[in-house]
Formats: sequence, structure tokens, C-alpha cells
Amino acid sequence: MLLKRIRHGAEFGAAKLAIFIMGLWGVDASAYAFAWLSRRIGPRTRRHRQSLDNLAVAFPDLGPDALNRIALDMWDNMGRVAAELLLVDRLIADPTRIQIVGADGLETAIRDKQPQIGVTLHTGNWEVAIWPVRRFGGDPAGVYRPLANPYIDRLVRGRRDALFSGGLFAKGRDGGPRAGKVLIDFVRGGGWLGFVCDHVDRRGVAVEFLGQTPHVTPAPALIARHTDSRLWVARAVRLGRASRFRIDVVELDLPKSANKREDALRATEMIFAQFEEWIREHPEQWQWWNIRSPSRAAVRLRAARTGVYRPSSRSADERDKWLHRGRGVNAGTGSAR
Repeated sequence: MLLKRIRHGAEFGAAKLAIFIMGLWGVDASAYAFAWLSRRIGPRTRRHRQSLDNLAVAFPDLGPDALNRIALDMWDNMGRVAAELLLVDRLIADPTRIQIVGADGLETAIRDKQPQIGVTLHTGNWEVAIWPVRRFGGDPAGVYRPLANPYIDRLVRGRRDALFSGGLFAKGRDGGPRAGKVLIDFVRGGGWLGFVCDHVDRRGVAVEFLGQTPHVTPAPALIARHTDSRLWVARAVRLGRASRFRIDVVELDLPKSANKREDALRATEMIFAQFEEWIREHPEQWQWWNIRSPSRAAVRLRAARTGVYRPSSRSADERDKWLHRGRGVNAGTGSAR
């Protein structure tokens, strides 16, 4: 326990020093430095191999060199996101850095204090995808997974306060046994709740996504359906390699029938269909290790033989089981990370 506290303290000190230096450099220079490091460290990791596997399935017509270029550009983007998060207050303080597209209805909904659910994906800089809500006078909250180091967790939470003025709720089990009810009550009270929900969730539902059928969280759609909320999907597209973005906002027409769980499943499929469309437009900006394939060997073999990875029919059976069991929204509640 003592060694852990010492390690956490050392990590926190290093993070504070890094932020101080980055403050002297500014947003653009810091993002460039982090991108340079990420492009050199990322390809040496297991996540790089996983990303290449998933890219090969999603783009079976591309050769190894093209896939590797996308993966390298992905690491460039990831490094920039890390730097921009630590200087996010400076980023959003410059109105020339962020454009907002398609948010006319959003501004009206925020002004009327209607229950809102917003979802985004790990593309461009997902941290700023919530900015239109703040820009139009809302106080959005987010769902996130606490970091292992409590000191750095508080530091990062403090940086996100500029975006999530309504607070941050701990994800799933980290939020306690009543986390789902807390989220529902918040939304029913007219709150805006944001999720980054393109993670794999083994306890979730199966959806067709980028040539595979991963299990993902249905929590945003479930909460939206239970609270009769409006459901929005947003992305922050990086413009070139600069710390400048265009935020696109789309409202989804939430299915409504007598079966709320079926409606939530349909809505989750709609969310991921929109995610896939956006990812294919800018594949170099998405976090490609998010899909965890059963095994790299299986993916490569099936992709080579058929040109697409299709899992077994068990996914449909698992989907039916999910629709008929009384799970709450606590499991796999997405993340603000």
C-alpha cells in the first residue's frame, strides 16, 4: 500500500510538471510533441497489432502498407488528444478552433431544459464533442471510468470541468449499485448526459459494426427510452493535423413501441450505424483497438478467406436472451473518456 501511494505520488508529480511545461509551450506545440512521441511508441504496443487486425477486417481491399499508414496516423491523433485534454481550457477559450455544424435543434432543446442524451465516439478529439452543449448554455454531465491513480484522476477531472459543468458520474460498478438510477434521475430532471460509448462491453448487446459483431453497451439508448429523452450523436472531426475541429451534431429518431428494450436495441444499432459511417470517412482519426476480436489468427483467417469477418450465429441468440432478461442500465454505462 505504501509503495502504491509513493508510485501514485511520483506519477502525479510528473504529470504536474508535464502540464507546467505544456503551459509554456501552448496547445499547438504540445500537441505536436505528444503526436511525435505517440507515433513512435504506439506501433510497439499490442494495441497497434489489434488495430491492424481490425482495420484489415473493416477494409479488406487495402494492402498492409495502406493499413499501417492509417494506424500510424491514428497514433498521431491519439497523441494530440492527450495533449489537448490537459490544455482543454485554452483550447475552448479560442473560438476559432471549434466549428459547430447541424446544432440548430440542439440549441432550442437546451433552452427548453428537455431531457437529453448525447453520445460520441473516440474520433478526432472526443473530449470536445460535448462543447456545443456548453456553448449554448447547457450544463452537461458525463459518465467516465475513474483512473487507477486517484491523484491523477482528480487532476484530469478538474481539467474536464470546463466541458462537463454538470459533473462526472463514475461508470458502472465504480459508481456503486445505484449508479443507473442516479443517471436516470439526473436525466429526468432535465439534465444533459453525455457518453463515449464505442467501447466493447462483454455484458452488452451485439451489433453489426465495421465488419464484426462486437458487444456494446445499450445504456445510453436504454436511459433515453426510459426517460423519453431526445437522443443526439456528435463527433469532433480534426481539421488537418491542427488542434482545430468541426463538431457535427445529428439527432436520432428514437424508436418507440410497447417494448422499451427492443426500442433500445434498435436505437443502439442506429447509433453504431452512424458511428461506422463517420469512421469510414476519417478512419485515421478513430481509436481502432476499441474492437476486441476473439483472436488475431481467427480474424486474419476469416478475412483472408471471405473478405469480411462474420461471427457465429450465437450473437443473434445472445441478443434474444438480452431482450428477455431484466437487466438494468448499470452495466456497461459507457464512458466520458
